[in-house]
Amino acid sequence: MTSPLLDVCSLKTYFFTPRGLIKAIGGIDFSIGLGRTLALVGESGCGKSMTALSILRLVPEPGKIVEGTISFAGEDLLRLPPTEMRRIRGNQIAMIFQEPMTSLNPVFTVKRQIGEVLELHRGLHGQEQEEEAAALLQQVGIPDARKRLASYPHQLSGGMRQRVVIAMALAGHPQLLIADEPTTALDVTIQAQILELLGELRRSRGMSMLLISHDLGVVAETADRVAIMYAGLIMEAADVAPLFNQPLHPYTRGLLACIPRLGEERQRLVPIPDQVTNAMQYSDGCPFAPRCHEVMHQCREYLPPLQEVAPNHQVRCWKAL
Repeated sequence: MTSPLLDVCSLKTYFFTPRGLIKAIGGIDFSIGLGRTLALVGESGCGKSMTALSILRLVPEPGKIVEGTISFAGEDLLRLPPTEMRRIRGNQIAMIFQEPMTSLNPVFTVKRQIGEVLELHRGLHGQEQEEEAAALLQQVGIPDARKRLASYPHQLSGGMRQRVVIAMALAGHPQLLIADEPTTALDVTIQAQILELLGELRRSRGMSMLLISHDLGVVAETADRVAIMYAGLIMEAADVAPLFNQPLHPYTRGLLACIPRLGEERQRLVPIPDQVTNAMQYSDGCPFAPRCHEVMHQCREYLPPLQEVAPNHQVRCWKAL
């Protein structure tokens, strides 16, 4: 069996604040194979983006990775010196952030911003750098690529800016691309174009991808495997088809019940009650218990383990075990 490109084991990331300990990531395990896409799905605040920042070792203060291993291409990223980690970031692991305007400097041209990445990770300069920058823009579907090199971010549409960010992420020829809500700020038509582009680039370059999203519709079209996160824990993980066809965790079923479906008559969508459990509000038991309509006594007392209940299908729920 081929080893995964990325293997995350027992990862815990905590924030040590004056108000108390926040367990942003409470101990998660997942892996991504070569050329595969894993989607991390959940509501805002569940730990998806913090997982990505932990992989890149960019957790902001006062946060700290307190336990676990992050194995990438056979190396534990948590044991690497900072200089070696900087070499891997952007070069072997690249990230696309939610809002392209936060990733682009408004006072620099597209040429300069892509050029800096090419110089840092591939040592390109001058005409060679410009040629490669134009080629990258062309690869991500920007027309008149050479002309667009002279543009500033505010002169581009939201979709164009996101394509520039993708081009910058691809500049170092990464093996793993982390896409954090890459279509959130875009309209539906542009969303579809960006997702199609990411799929084409993944296939043509043989990249692996970690897709972070709250949109199960996006996930169904893009991912090979899905991990459902809640309050810093993975509640269910499975390949796309089994998870959508036979969800086992009440939280997964709740998320799917919130999606309107063509040709299906419903009086109304069924929301999940209350808010995401605060990471400082629970200690023992299942964090989803306060919102779960299937809750049992043991759910409030003991945290269920994440166990495999079918081939490649894991779930963290006492009723499903």
